[in-house]
Amino acid sequence: MRPTDLPCSEPVLLKQLKIQLVSPEERPRWDHEVCQHHYLENANLVGEVLRYVVTTADGRWVALLGWSSPAWHLRPRDRWINWSEAQRVARLALVVQNSRFLLLVPREQYPNLASRALTLCTQRLAGDWLSAFGHTVLVAETFVDPDQFVGTCYKAAGWHCLGPTGGFARDYRDFYLDLDTPKQLWVRPLHCQALEWLSAASLPEVLAKQIPEAPPRCTYKSGQLTPLWQRFHDRLTDPRARRGKRHLLATVLSISALATLTGERGPKGFAAFAKKLTQPQRRHLKCRPNKHTGLLEVPSEPTFRRAFKKLDRAQFNDLVADWLADHDPQAIEAVAVDGKTVKGSRQKDGRPVHLMSAVTHTTQRLLNQIPIAEKSNEIPAFRPLLEPLPLRGVVVTADAEQCQRANARFLVYEKEGDYIFLAKGNQPSLEALAQAKLSGAFPPCGSNQR
Repeated sequence: MRPTDLPCSEPVLLKQLKIQLVSPEERPRWDHEVCQHHYLENANLVGEVLRYVVTTADGRWVALLGWSSPAWHLRPRDRWINWSEAQRVARLALVVQNSRFLLLVPREQYPNLASRALTLCTQRLAGDWLSAFGHTVLVAETFVDPDQFVGTCYKAAGWHCLGPTGGFARDYRDFYLDLDTPKQLWVRPLHCQALEWLSAASLPEVLAKQIPEAPPRCTYKSGQLTPLWQRFHDRLTDPRARRGKRHLLATVLSISALATLTGERGPKGFAAFAKKLTQPQRRHLKCRPNKHTGLLEVPSEPTFRRAFKKLDRAQFNDLVADWLADHDPQAIEAVAVDGKTVKGSRQKDGRPVHLMSAVTHTTQRLLNQIPIAEKSNEIPAFRPLLEPLPLRGVVVTADAEQCQRANARFLVYEKEGDYIFLAKGNQPSLEALAQAKLSGAFPPCGSNQR
């Protein structure tokens, strides 16, 4: 039952107050009180959550507080902290929201009870959060409905009003509902250097170790996603069977390419990246809606695996190289040739896939890529790799394995390009000759004599 009339004066009550985390056994009672007496009539909290109860000396409940993960976007808060968008994404976990606050006694009878309960809670909140979730919190925020309250207790407890919010409430992930009345945003630093740390170029070492690394973000604007999708859709043949196909091949490949740009590798990373795409981005990528919720869905990890397993690799390689060329404003001046074994690409015979690639020096744009034939090496692949490329006036660099007369003649006489090859111990006679003939500087560092 609610302690509507406590047999003691306010000064005595305030000295006796105790605050503690709600135990699992007390949780049903906490939820019931909030649903019955809080004006929101809802005890559900999102994200990382801690619930507190304030009691008298004899154990009677007088106040309830609930804390949860903060709002994603709050313009007044973000301006007050003065952090960048990247900092907000990486450090938002250091902000906590007071989502529920309920007094179980009349405010008129004990006018200072609310501010005292807030003070007791914020004094221990950072430590409790660290124990529960592995990271502390530096700033607390809350919303006050001006039609219901004035916010006096927050002001008395050291909070600051930043003004009205935008008047929207989040509904699902990327949709917002227009509210009739904006709420007032109140904030309170939980540490004297909270704002300095949150807006600094780098966090103190102890905090940097606590918060998880920010997930990769898509750097493309949603309007830029359509051309890549359209290229895949128009020029690639989908090898998958029609039956059971839920996602378009262009959608699967476009998400994979974008995930690669953010540093993800393989079907597992692509699927993790896809889950973070917003609804507008999914819409541009032509993701299909869920028939029950209406929300746009993204491909799962098995879908990525199946799509790449059946894909025409040569066709896909040519298409990606052409698309990269369209988006690279720099002319080709120098090309690096090298071979790499693809990690995690072991085939049925136990051999991994080994690829030979040609990449521009300045922008690292992939120009061409071919697999090394079985029971062969990189030397025979040099000519087929570079033959389709325009190399007139272009310098080609390669390692010692490609230091061959045939490769030099091919580049100079057939492609009208230049080359820089390394001469090492695998060709001792050539290495000795180079040391004897090129003992000093040579063009472009030395004279122009050849």
